[in-house]
Amino acid sequence: MSLGTSGVIFVTDAAFRPDPERAVHTFCHCLPRTWHRMSVILSAASAVGWITQVVGASDETALLAEIEAAGVGARPDSRLVFLPYLSGERTPYNDMGATGVFFGLDADCNRADLGRAVLEGVAFALADGLAALEAKGDAVTRLSVIGGGARSTLWGRILANALQRTLVYHSGGEIGPALGAARLAHIAAAGLDPARACPAPRVVRIVEPESDLPPGLSARQALFRKLYPALAPAFASSLSTISGAKS
Repeated sequence: MSLGTSGVIFVTDAAFRPDPERAVHTFCHCLPRTWHRMSVILSAASAVGWITQVVGASDETALLAEIEAAGVGARPDSRLVFLPYLSGERTPYNDMGATGVFFGLDADCNRADLGRAVLEGVAFALADGLAALEAKGDAVTRLSVIGGGARSTLWGRILANALQRTLVYHSGGEIGPALGAARLAHIAAAGLDPARACPAPRVVRIVEPESDLPPGLSARQALFRKLYPALAPAFASSLSTISGAKS
């Protein structure tokens, strides 16, 4: 699972398993006789950067610390949910007209609440992407986390609970994509066996789903899953109205 500008869950297969209905990417792998599939959400860590600017926090690290200081459970009765469709969405909806949405705002919401909603919204969207991958593939029990978002322990807890999967963090995971590219270049240039060239990086921590979920998380995830189907007609009509006005 890559937490970069976009959010990607990447799995490998021994067979071709296309699923265009759920907007799952299916390609030949760079390794022989192997395929790979990806679920992709278009805004992940970029959504955290966006909300940091919107609420006037000094940087992402400061906002994450503020969210964590507010407590794991935050407000258990909160209905605040964020749809992270800041650039449209891909898996599982493939909808360029989808937009970002805060639902459930009330007068008690503060910037820590907004930041937490963004972290949860990205996690919920990734959970939908994981479900799309498993619909025509094998069950996924563990996910290695890479990309800049791998630096956040708080986000890891939210992700593990939203996905209900074990998350594995490796040494240097925040630069995992660059390491993978370098390893592929090494294999090609030196003719190395991939198994020899790609030893597993050292595990630095494992995050398990919590038996006692933070209060309200399950209810907000269920609400999240209702919002896109309810709003999809409005996304489509607003896009066509604005496109018509521009023309």
